[in-house]
This record gives sequence, structure tokens and C-alpha cells, in this order.
Amino acid sequence: MDIIFLIIGLSTVWIFMFKIEWLLRPKTFAINIIYDILLFGISFLLIKYPLSKPQFVLLLRMPMFSSIVFYILYKGFKSIYQRDPENTFWVFTSKSIQDVIFTLLFWFLGGGLPLVLVSILFR
Repeated sequence: MDIIFLIIGLSTVWIFMFKIEWLLRPKTFAINIIYDILLFGISFLLIKYPLSKPQFVLLLRMPMFSSIVFYILYKGFKSIYQRDPENTFWVFTSKSIQDVIFTLLFWFLGGGLPLVLVSILFR
């Protein structure tokens, strides 16, 4: 059960890796935010009525933070470069350095920072 919480907790990162277009479109991003809010609420219920270790249930709060980080990075990128960022994770051709930096920033801030925040803030 714990591995399932980890996989679900990284859902925004998975979307970023494989279908970044879903995060770039307003309609699918709104669906993702609703999904994140549901997971955030479910995490409180699972802590109150434990089915697993509480530290793994807290991983369900990560997608919310990852989506917020993505939105902030995306709006900043869009305002500076007047275009959508491209995912450089699975691309082996040369891309602009701005896209590479955007991808790296999301990995550090959208993948690593939520993990740290959840582990520190919600013990």
C-alpha cells in the first residue's frame, strides 16, 4: 500500500515527464488541481482512520505543492519568453537552455521541495 501512495504522490511529476501538455492547457490543469485537492483531503481522512503508515499517507499531499510550483514556474517562463516551455526530459536533441533550466527547476522545486515540505511541515 505504501508504494501506491508514493506513486500517487508523484502524479504531477509523472504528468510532467510524460504529458506536459496536460499541465499547459487550462482545462486539464484545472482537472489536475481538483484531483490534487481531493488527494489532499483524502490524506487527512487516512491519517484520522489509518490504513497505512502515516508518513506514507502524507505523500498524498505532494501533488498539490508540485502543481503550485509548476504553475509559478510556468507563468514566469511564459511572461519572460512569451512561449510555452518544452519538456526536455525524454528529448535527446538539443533544446534551448531556457527549456532545460525550466525542466531542472521543476525537478528540484516541484519534485524535491514538496517531498521536503511534506516531511517537515506535516509530521
